[in-house]
Amino acid sequence: MPPVLASVEIVVGTLLAIAILMLALTYLRRRYISRGLTLTLSGYRPAPSDRWRVGLLRFSDNVLEWYTLGGVSPRPAHQWRRQTLLLETPIRLAADDVLTVLPQASRVPCTHDGVDFELALQRSAYTALRSWQEAAPPGHNANVA
Repeated sequence: MPPVLASVEIVVGTLLAIAILMLALTYLRRRYISRGLTLTLSGYRPAPSDRWRVGLLRFSDNVLEWYTLGGVSPRPAHQWRRQTLLLETPIRLAADDVLTVLPQASRVPCTHDGVDFELALQRSAYTALRSWQEAAPPGHNANVA
């Protein structure tokens, strides 16, 4: 066997192993992030920026967490507490601002502890977010009739 052919086989085998490893890590990360909680695809944009980032939004008990779509980190990129998160009225995305992975999405201006940002959500995801935000946290006002 020529040495060049052996080198090519090693390179191709290594690249294939890395691709399989990345797919496995992505799958395991997604399973770890969900852990039985509600996940939805969303966009995130800090206030002064024009660039949307696509990720996963998770509704936990008292915290809204946003994870980047790619990568292997199991930690959220952003966290917002339910009690201090302010949601404004959703606004239809402009034609030049449409996210291809979120057709028919609306942008929702938000504020958390004085920091402004926007989330891009489908209508059903916005409804879920609004009801999550307005619901009382577990154990809070439990004895109210």
